[in-house]
Formats: sequence, structure tokens, C-alpha cells
Amino acid sequence: MALSPMRSFRALPFRGSPLSLSIAAVLASSPVVAQIGGEATELQPLQVWGAKVTSSSEYLGDQHIALKQADHMSDLLRDIPGVDVGGTHSVTQRINIRGLNETDLDIRLDGASQYASMFHHIGNLTLNPDIIQAVDVQVGNNSVTNSGLGGSVHFETKNAQDMLRPGEQYGARLYAGHGTNAYTQGSATVYGQLTDTVDALLYGYLIDRDNFDDGDGNETIGSDGEIGNMLMKLGWEPAVGHRLQLSYDRYQDEGDYSPRPDMGGSANDGLSGDLVLPTEYNRDTLALNYAYDLGAALNLEVGVYRNQIELNRDESQIDIRWPSNRLSDNTAENTNTGTNVLAVSRVGTGPVAHQITYGLDYNRQESRARYGSDPWIEEDGTTTALYLEDRLQLTDAFSVTPGVRYDHFDRDAVTGDKSFSDVSWALATDFAVNDNLTLFASARELFKAPQLFETFIRYQEVAFLADDIKEESGLNSQVGARYQFNSGLHSFASNLTLFQTDIDDSIRSVYNGDAARYDIINDGDERIEGVELSALYGYDAFSAKLSYAYSEANNRTNDTPALDVNGRSADQGDTITLNLDYTLYDLGVDMGWQSQWVLEEDNVLDGAPVKEGYNVHSVYAQWTPAQVDGLVLTLGVDNLLDEQYTSHASRSGIARGFTLDDFEPGRNVKVSAAYQF
Repeated sequence: MALSPMRSFRALPFRGSPLSLSIAAVLASSPVVAQIGGEATELQPLQVWGAKVTSSSEYLGDQHIALKQADHMSDLLRDIPGVDVGGTHSVTQRINIRGLNETDLDIRLDGASQYASMFHHIGNLTLNPDIIQAVDVQVGNNSVTNSGLGGSVHFETKNAQDMLRPGEQYGARLYAGHGTNAYTQGSATVYGQLTDTVDALLYGYLIDRDNFDDGDGNETIGSDGEIGNMLMKLGWEPAVGHRLQLSYDRYQDEGDYSPRPDMGGSANDGLSGDLVLPTEYNRDTLALNYAYDLGAALNLEVGVYRNQIELNRDESQIDIRWPSNRLSDNTAENTNTGTNVLAVSRVGTGPVAHQITYGLDYNRQESRARYGSDPWIEEDGTTTALYLEDRLQLTDAFSVTPGVRYDHFDRDAVTGDKSFSDVSWALATDFAVNDNLTLFASARELFKAPQLFETFIRYQEVAFLADDIKEESGLNSQVGARYQFNSGLHSFASNLTLFQTDIDDSIRSVYNGDAARYDIINDGDERIEGVELSALYGYDAFSAKLSYAYSEANNRTNDTPALDVNGRSADQGDTITLNLDYTLYDLGVDMGWQSQWVLEEDNVLDGAPVKEGYNVHSVYAQWTPAQVDGLVLTLGVDNLLDEQYTSHASRSGIARGFTLDDFEPGRNVKVSAAYQF
């Protein structure tokens, strides 16, 4: 089940890894006693500032990322098997699951849909990892409660209850950090329990970025800008079991950015010289969520939201070759307005226990563009979904979960007014062989209607939706095993998943040279096959996590690799990730090492360059001095060996004779200090 925007983290099931348990034990579970000035002083337990990341491709408990000092979504998600985040620029954060990009995923922030298709040279996500409290990643779509061909990523931001320490009514946190390659950031947070029933949080964040250097020491072009983020949350609990939460999240990204931020500096230099464009990429999210907990009979969550993303770019002063109909100050807007209802009821009928999950999703997407003072497009897409799922616990060890879902999409666009709908099913089973080993299997039918075209450019003038276009459909199937074992101070946990995703009638944009236009067509059937494996070993203060992910995506109709929106192979190389963590309890020090090896990907089109393999290593440490209550000091080094590399989820390849590779930053030494009081 996806993460609820209303669910307090304390209500989430917790299977602690040794690292998370040790951090929690040192910082949160009990007061710390320090010897200061010859007297024993009791320090208040410190609330960990970091995201709790859970995923369906791991069975490792919740992972803290406070040590990583995240300033990009890749810091949160890149070490999850089957998941990558492409793009180095602040406007090109693109989550990728098993080779499927963000437009094939159900991505939400505090329940609000983040779906958009703004501009093919930028991403559609405007999220700040610093304020994220929890992330739930469904790798692959395995339940009717989720939409998205490739799975879902649901983000939850922090609230006052997450931050208040035991017995505390008010609190604050100040944070400052610097990275040598090349940014400075800071935040301030105040929060409190205003009355017995009302709590509030106010958060402000700013990061100032310069052009970074890649692993070869080359300075990129057009990354110099500032991001500001403000979050206000107000919670009200009028009675036991009821919670109403109102949140407003404002994200502003502004700078002189390259015309094609998804490409590397050398490509932008070759295609448009040193041209940079004044750019603003902003998001406003307003969400109202209600939760009602009646125990086993009913757990109800209702949310309404409005999420608007706006891209503004001043192209009026360009004096090189450029589309003449865009030589103006141009703005694109994508607005999602919707509601979601999720209910869970637990009932027993004789020897069989039922956990029934049912609900609805409604979203209206409005796409608008303006060139100078000239309004260009007004398009709408409306999604409605109803679903029902029943987990039947047939025995103590065996459960079966059937589900059914109805999807309907109304498309009101320049390129065609059509409706698409389908009823899909899902079936999952779990079998506990013993207390340590569980086997699982699932199958889920897929559905995705042809969406609205990108908003920023005049694509509708040269792109045409085929008259006989069909929705994408298919089946996601997987089998696997979970294992966990504890003995004294030793612990072990692992997860193995084998999967196959069939996507029928995949939709692609194909250039028609004879007509000088783009045709949006069904381009055959695709199959993605792969395996994801993760394992964790912990002993006392030490933990080690090793994971492996492999997938291959092919178009079985055309006998080619499955292609991304840029015509490049969607495949990513085999990925091996190692995390080592150790806690020095007496000193209040946590430290870790992360290594990631990505192998060369040669499943590419004939004549196209392979995706080069790479290996990246990072180290980090965090000190919580007992002498200063509330102080946390963190040091880290990303890309320790200065590797020159491009994520396989980022733009790469060759066009017009230029290498497009969006090279990642080289070595970056990060320091930060946080003080909570």
C-alpha cells in the first residue's frame, strides 16, 4: 500500500536495520546523560532529521539519509534496487524505475499528484529532499491501489509531531551546509503544539548553486541559480481518532540556466555557445488531508489538493538560430486538482480474516502555455479511478489478495478529444514457510491512456495523435522471497524479486520526415525482465547492505531495445550497491561508506554508443556531541575518487556531432551543522 500523507511515522510498521536502530537508540529512544562541568546533565533525546525510505524491492527496514546531507533526489533513492534518478541540474530530477521514467510513475507529495509533461529538456519534479519525512517506493505496479505503469513514489513532508521531543511543546532547528562542488544551503524550522489539539510547523530553505565541475574538472554551463522552499503545516485533532491537516508548500527555482538543462555543458556549448536564459521553475502545492481511525472497522483517509507547476523562460533576447514563434517571454503551467479516498476495513468471516482496501482517485490536469502576451494552448485531462482489494488470510501462513480497478481518462486537447477506460485486475499471494522465510507472487494488469503533450513548446503544431491510437496495457508479474534471521546481536535480512513487465501497444513519438511532423502512435509491444536482490547483515553497531539490480527492456515487435523519449535505449546497466555503516556509541559518532558499480549497458540501437559503466564511492560521518544538546555536525565526500560518469537514467549519446552526456558532479566535500532546541 502506498504511503499515506496523513500517516504519522510512528504509525508505520518498523523493522529497524542495525543502523537505524542504533541511531534511534542513541538519539531518540532515551535521554542522553553527559558529564559536563563535573555534573551529570540529562540531555533531551534528539529527533533524527532525515527521510525514512521504504521500498518493495528491499526488506531492510527504514533507512536514514541524514548522514548523506541530501540536496538532490538521487541522494534519497539511487541505492534502491531497480531505481535511479537521472539529471544533474536542479530542473532535471527524473525518477526512473526499471527503465520507465517519471511520466510512467504515480508520484505524489503529501497526497498531491505531481504528474506533468512540461518540456522534454527538463524534468517534472520540483521536490526538496531536505524536508521529506518519509518515502514509499513501489518498484513495479503490484496492486490496484496504485496507478502508473512502472510503480509509484509517494513523498511525505515533515510535520510538528515528527519534530517535537518528549515533553516538549515548542521547538526550532537551524541548519547550514556547504558543498565544495558547488553550493551553500541553509534552513530554519519552528514547530510547536499550540494547544492540546492543534500543532503547527513553519519551514524555510535556501540553496545557492554555482556551476559544478565534473569528474574531469570541466565546469558545466548554466547551473548557477537559487532554490527556495517554504512549507507551512497546521494540524488539528478535534477528537481521538480524528486528524485534519492543512499544508502549503511553495518551491521556487530561479537562475540563468542553459537552454537544454538535460544535456551536459559541452553539448550546450556546441549547440548554443555560452547562451543562458533567465529561468524560473516554481511549484505551489495546497493540500487538505483528513484521517479517521476507528480501529479494525475502518481506517479512512481523505485528501483534496491543488498542485501547480510553472515554467517561465525569457527567450526574447536570443540572437542565434531559434524558433521564431518563441522569441518572447514564455510561460507554461500545469495544474493538478484532485481528491483521493482510501479506506481499510478488517473483518472476520469464520476462519478467514479479510483486510478490505477500497477507494477512489480523481485528478483534473490543466495544461496552459503563453508566449509573450499570446495564450497558446488550453488542454485538459481528467482521470477517475475506483478500486477494491481484499487480503484474505486463509491460514496463519497463507494469504491471497485479489483486486479490481476501474480507470477512465478524458482527453480534451488540440490533438484530439477522446476517452479511454478499462477494468483491470490484480492477484497476489504470500506464504510464510516458517518464521524466517516468506515466498510471494503477484500479477497486475496495467493501463495508461495517451496523455497530454508537453506544455512549454508549440509541439501541438507539429505533432499528431494517430486516429486509431489505443491505451497502453499489459501485465506486471513477479515472484520472490523474503528472509530474515536474528540471533543475539546478529541480524540478517534479504529480498529477492524476479519480474516481467509486458507493455502492449506502447506509445511513442516517431518523426515523419515526409510530412515534417511527429506522429504519436502505438509502436509495438515491450517486455522488461529482470531481478532485484538485496541483503543486510548487522552485528551490534555495524551494518552492511549489498544489493544487485538487473533489467533488460526490448520492443518485441520491432526487435529493438525499448526506447526512451529521446530515442535512446531505456536500459540501465547491472547495478551493485554496497553500504557500510558503523556507530561509535560512546563518542556519538555514526559513519558510513557507499560504493556503487554500474556495468556497461550494450543493449542499444545498432550504431549507437553504449552506456559506459562506472563506479562511484562516497564516505560520510556524523557527530552528535553529548556536551552540546541538540547539535549535530556532519561531514561527507561524494564521488570520492572524482569519477567521470553519466547516470544511465540521464541524457546521453550523440546528436549533431556533439556528445550529450549529462556528466555528474566530480568530488564534492560536504560539511553541515544543525542545532535543534
